[in-house]
Amino acid sequence: MLLASTTRAQNYPAPAPQTFAGAIGRTAADSKPALLANARARVGAPNIVYILLDDTGFGDLHCFGSEVATPNIDGLAARGLLYNNFHSKAICSPTRGALLTGRNNHAIGLKQLAGDDEGYPHSRGRVTPAAATVAQILGANGYSTYGAGKWHLVPLADTKASGDRTHWPLQKGFHRWYGFQSGWTDQYKPDLFEDNHAIARPTKPGYHFSVDIVDQSLKYLGEHKAADAQKPFFLYLAFGATHTPIQVPRPYVDKYAETYKTGWERIREARYKRQLALGVIPPNTKLPPMNPGDPAWESLSDQERAVAARYMAAFAGFLEHTDEQIGRVVQYLKDNNLFDNTAIFLMSDNGGAPEAGVKGNFLRPYRDPTPAAEVYARLDEMGSPTTQPLYPRPWASVSSTPFPYYKLWPYAGGVQTPFILSWPSAIQKPGIRTQFVDAIDITPTVLDILGIEAPAVFNGVCQMPLHGKSIRATFDNAQAPHPRDRQYFELWGSRGIWRDGWKAVGIHTRGTSFDNDKWELYHVANDFSETTDVAARHPKKLEELKKLWWSEAEKNGALPLLEAPTARRATYDQALPKR
Repeated sequence: MLLASTTRAQNYPAPAPQTFAGAIGRTAADSKPALLANARARVGAPNIVYILLDDTGFGDLHCFGSEVATPNIDGLAARGLLYNNFHSKAICSPTRGALLTGRNNHAIGLKQLAGDDEGYPHSRGRVTPAAATVAQILGANGYSTYGAGKWHLVPLADTKASGDRTHWPLQKGFHRWYGFQSGWTDQYKPDLFEDNHAIARPTKPGYHFSVDIVDQSLKYLGEHKAADAQKPFFLYLAFGATHTPIQVPRPYVDKYAETYKTGWERIREARYKRQLALGVIPPNTKLPPMNPGDPAWESLSDQERAVAARYMAAFAGFLEHTDEQIGRVVQYLKDNNLFDNTAIFLMSDNGGAPEAGVKGNFLRPYRDPTPAAEVYARLDEMGSPTTQPLYPRPWASVSSTPFPYYKLWPYAGGVQTPFILSWPSAIQKPGIRTQFVDAIDITPTVLDILGIEAPAVFNGVCQMPLHGKSIRATFDNAQAPHPRDRQYFELWGSRGIWRDGWKAVGIHTRGTSFDNDKWELYHVANDFSETTDVAARHPKKLEELKKLWWSEAEKNGALPLLEAPTARRATYDQALPKR
């Protein structure tokens, strides 16, 4: 036994010495204790709420020009700030990782979706421990941290009962968590997890996931108030809405039964006109044509038009239902005198979703072969527990009005999404803000307003610097400069780079050389909706931006360039129109 103990001592180093502020003598009489103290946030520190919508495009909210009723979100915008130049990563996990860490998605290991590891640092499908999340940082600085909804930052293999918990929400800084782990789930019978374990699917009549996660959020906040009402909190509320499956009780769908029978071209044009009238887009903005490969409404049969209109009615109802749940959170904050000193950041992770192709999906979200005739016969089931719909691709173009293309693309339709900031006690000049803002800028803004330095070391791991910059200067100054002068983009080989009002886009065709990718150039400072490719007129500017892209990609660990992984290619190809 002595030999074994000696061997163990030789093989394992002694624990690192800990800093101790007291003094240790031989007895208590000649020693000085130093009690541990929990970190406390400064008195009066605001509560922080992130509300993240899913697959909700720039033009989907009423305050961004939509015909959909979103009065609660509109109220946040009316009393706060509406940003029309906010950028995501055009796809789910990368945006979420960038939002929560304040770093570029490739640098933290999220080139693409969670769990997609292709053997390079930027494609591990996991958030590196060198990029602490906002929940981890705020938790270490006296905040209680709560999360509910969609996570999608953990490999699916790790969600099993025996799976590694390293990348689960609690290990990433949340004190409590309730929601699902993957990219999507059924809204009526979701795969649920609470804290560090799976729980049974709900069986309660009338259950809906969006209602449930708000119920849980308000429960957490109520428990928080009872335990320590003076302590500030961070709430991350990530809806499954409006991602497929588009599921919502029938009355919400029926409300919009007639709305979309005029077709996607007319709805899109009407949204564009309202955006101009609201001032959400510059007065010189042009509406680009419908995307190539997407059929004209008049080319559809009467049956196909009826089916397509019902798909979008379900989406609109789903969004209105989500707005009601957001209203419940706002009302709770008001009822408890918390609203004025709560900073709410509301945004979406990417533009409208094109993955269902031109026909749409009815019984399952991806690659569903159900013919239009069968869908027509079952129209009343659209959005019900018996279906898992995703609308036809042209509606994604409507979602992203007034921009070209949609989710997955480096064009504005994929990356430019709604963003609203509400903080009544601090925002004295509500209105529209036009500064270029990226998802990586939100967490640095939170740390700035709280006076918290990003840690150089967290849990013993050296941290990479924040890549985002605070947008605090825009709160009171509509003319404040952009927080940064550049931002790169890359997904599955297609690339983009913005700098000082210019944007270059390089589109990759799968199976071809990256050297043959076609690059386009847009002067977005004057061409908000990216309608005019000026590459031929400004070849030097294009080459300058292409060179900058390679520099930024190397700096952020975005190389080597990779195409979509084999498992994703069928869905990815379905989402891409012919060019």
